[in-house]
Amino acid sequence: MRLLVLNGSPRGPRSNTDLLLRPFLAGFTAAGGEAPATLHLVRPSAADAAVRAFPEAGAVLLAFPLYCDALPAPAVAFVQRLAPLVGRRGNPALLFLVQNGFAEALHLRPVERWLEKLARRLGARYLGTILKPGAEGMRDRPPFMERPTSQRLEALGRVLASEGRLDARILAALAAPERLGAGPLGPVRLALGERLGAWWWDQQLRRNGALSRRDDRPYAEAGGVA
Repeated sequence: MRLLVLNGSPRGPRSNTDLLLRPFLAGFTAAGGEAPATLHLVRPSAADAAVRAFPEAGAVLLAFPLYCDALPAPAVAFVQRLAPLVGRRGNPALLFLVQNGFAEALHLRPVERWLEKLARRLGARYLGTILKPGAEGMRDRPPFMERPTSQRLEALGRVLASEGRLDARILAALAAPERLGAGPLGPVRLALGERLGAWWWDQQLRRNGALSRRDDRPYAEAGGVA
């Protein structure tokens, strides 16, 4: 399978999206798949190249983050440029990778349904969507914390190259948890997630010399409640 890989993150090669693509593509190529260099859609020349390459690709992987549940501009602009190909015979198969900073997969489910609909409108075979919640901060976490995700993505890439599909069990493992607070261990996971989140944001504040001002309320009215 020849795979066209498109990164729709505004951060381009420095993005969390790119970090997630790397192990997936390592597994894909190790299993015999062919993937040219990733095109970063934030670069106009790469976006133009992606539009030209799309009709001739065997399959297209479009990866991007969600920012407050919205698609970033490079991904939106690319999808809009596919309008002339709606219903065209021979469009490539489509698969997607979507990540965000929220810890629950339920934030990603609406866009998953929309992407399946996009594939139908283009008349393309839909191979599925890889969902990865909680991806913000990947660059700052110790490598051992990201190892399970990398191993699953690599295994997923191998299955795609060898069988032409995405493994449902691996997809489910990558998307977990669906909702924080659910199940007998939910309160424990929720409390741990809050502690880890507070630690990560404190690190960012400390790095920028703003930790002592973390409780400032610059937009609160005098005597009012923010």
